[in-house]
Amino acid sequence: MSRISRIWLAAALLALALGARTAAAGPIGLQATGGWYTDNHDFFLGAGARMGLGSITVIPNAEYLFVNNAKSWTLNVDGTMSVIPLGVASGYVGAGIGWMTVDPDNGKSNTDSVFNLIAGAGLNTFPLKPFGQLKYVMKSGDDRLQFAAGVRF
Repeated sequence: MSRISRIWLAAALLALALGARTAAAGPIGLQATGGWYTDNHDFFLGAGARMGLGSITVIPNAEYLFVNNAKSWTLNVDGTMSVIPLGVASGYVGAGIGWMTVDPDNGKSNTDSVFNLIAGAGLNTFPLKPFGQLKYVMKSGDDRLQFAAGVRF
């Protein structure tokens, strides 16, 4: 494992530990997402946990990408902060780290570290709180933009 990968892993574990500590004092929830990546229109489905306190939320999550002739998935630890906290709706921004794995049917598997920038908005008045977000995924030489919609519960 390279030095950079070890640093990212340590940061992810630290984020999870801080998220768990925060969750003890605040709400814990789940989320489900779906959408697509704009670079090659790969559809994805994802799920994650939500651990937060006040306006900060830590979201460890996984996504499965539906691609041709391969299997592909991501593991992420994202953090968001509410910047427009309204009763009916809220807007948020955030960032995170993750790993994107591509395993071709006839080739060698490859895992890359990624950095995520996030902006989104969600409704707070329904039991299943719908949201939409954009995630800019920075991957060495192959940046991607993701459109996602989901529910928090």
